[in-house]
Amino acid sequence: MTDLHDEAEAYDLTTRPWIMCLDVHGERRILSVRETFAQSREVLRIAGDSPQQDLALLRLLLVVFWRAHRQDPRLADGSPEEAAEWWGAQFTGDEDAQAGQRIQSYLDKVAPRWDLLHPSHPFMQVADLHTAKGEHSPVRKLIPDAESPYFTMRAGKGLESLDFAEAARWLVHLQAWNYSGIKSGAVGDSRVKGGKGYPIGTGWSGRGGGVILHGRNLAETLTLNTVPHLVFGEQAERDLPVWERAPDGAGARGVEHAMGPCDLLTWQIRRVRLFSSQGRVTGVLVANGDRLESQNEMSDPMTAYRLSGPQSKKAGRDVWMPRAHSETRTLWRGIGPLLAQGEGAKADVRPPSTVMELPHMAREAEDFLDEDPLVTVQLVGTVYGTQDAVVVSTVDETMPLRLSILMRDKQRAAPLITSTAEATMQVAIGLGQFAGVLKQAASGDYVFGADATEAFLTSLNEPFKAWLAALTPETDATEYRAKWFKEAERVALEHARALASSVSPSAVIGREDDEGRLVSVATARAHLECSFRKHFGSKAQGTKTLAEKGMATS
Repeated sequence: MTDLHDEAEAYDLTTRPWIMCLDVHGERRILSVRETFAQSREVLRIAGDSPQQDLALLRLLLVVFWRAHRQDPRLADGSPEEAAEWWGAQFTGDEDAQAGQRIQSYLDKVAPRWDLLHPSHPFMQVADLHTAKGEHSPVRKLIPDAESPYFTMRAGKGLESLDFAEAARWLVHLQAWNYSGIKSGAVGDSRVKGGKGYPIGTGWSGRGGGVILHGRNLAETLTLNTVPHLVFGEQAERDLPVWERAPDGAGARGVEHAMGPCDLLTWQIRRVRLFSSQGRVTGVLVANGDRLESQNEMSDPMTAYRLSGPQSKKAGRDVWMPRAHSETRTLWRGIGPLLAQGEGAKADVRPPSTVMELPHMAREAEDFLDEDPLVTVQLVGTVYGTQDAVVVSTVDETMPLRLSILMRDKQRAAPLITSTAEATMQVAIGLGQFAGVLKQAASGDYVFGADATEAFLTSLNEPFKAWLAALTPETDATEYRAKWFKEAERVALEHARALASSVSPSAVIGREDDEGRLVSVATARAHLECSFRKHFGSKAQGTKTLAEKGMATS
């Protein structure tokens, strides 16, 4: 086996194809960074090995996009009007030729630092990283689902080695998402004790996940996820991505807060060294990199934040933390924080800056809002286990919204959307209680029917997305919400009928609970009807339909 960095061949990630994409015609392609930008109007989105990897790669491209454009005269003086003009031009493609030249010129400048195999400063690695014993791990340590042979679909050569393109994708993913826990102890890192690197936390993306605003192509997506005042502000000159600052050594840099979004989104939470044999990556060494403080790390434009009461009280000041996506009911719980209206000290949730700032871009939006394109909002996250030292599951949910809703009609639409989602969740809980009372009527033991709640919400995921996609500024809010409630109630009744038909006949007669109250199908029905009236505004419809569905007492 030879050291990757001793090989003569270079692997320039700006020119070699390694980014997996889906084009606007539905065809899968593998492009270089230069090709991805040059064809950004033909590329629909990044579509690699996992949604988490896609987010990490999109953030990488965003940093290139931001750094390449920072010298635009309209962004230099911080004028909101000129920044909005620049933003509108990027979205519509009016300045694609100039933008393309800026990006290619920037890549020319930084290309030496994008060589995956460079002998002294390989991309996102430390060239001479080593442990006291000269050990390293199999290449599968790069791939989240391949570390254990019991939980992967890979086999044979796929577990033994990776081509350079795939290794590069997983390297970027690792810096964004790697779990916490004990790492290899690198020589030269003063924090190592007994040959081990002790936990310093997950990668930044793992702290709160990310919210991606997808346009109709990658060019629109890059623009939608750019907040000019945040990425082109006063800090822009010192906000350097990893490839623009001095190469890392084995030890920590000695900073625990990012200088800005470019620094944050390319933060090196690990020190990594790849090893290869015969033109393929066959091993990897993963050690601790730079610890990152989560408190008040507010420069990520694609992450929502939450106000931490306990930590604020302890610190004597407001402490904001990245807000992780919900593992369950992601769509229903995620829509509220995404569209939250409040800001500042009185609010406990801040939506991503990308969403908050879209209305400020509306002054330059006349041309493309005539079409009112659909934006797909994607929530991507990872759920970690004990002490964040293991990946338990992942989060990937999408929801469609009209750009006009996010840019101009958010003040009216946000309460409509969030209240509709909340009412639907409350009825879902009512359905779980219905299932619990049915079980109590049949067996004497009340157990909340969590499965019934989740099944109901899951069945409404796609209909709710269709409801969101059809919502426009011209929509009559009262009528549109009532239409949704009617459909949701119909589906709830179908679930309720199935639940009632599955219990024993004795549940119709019922039994007394510990307090002497009768519990039966009728009382379960009454609870559900109450939920309909309270949250959907139902009147006689619920009672009549329940009886018609065969759940009347006998």
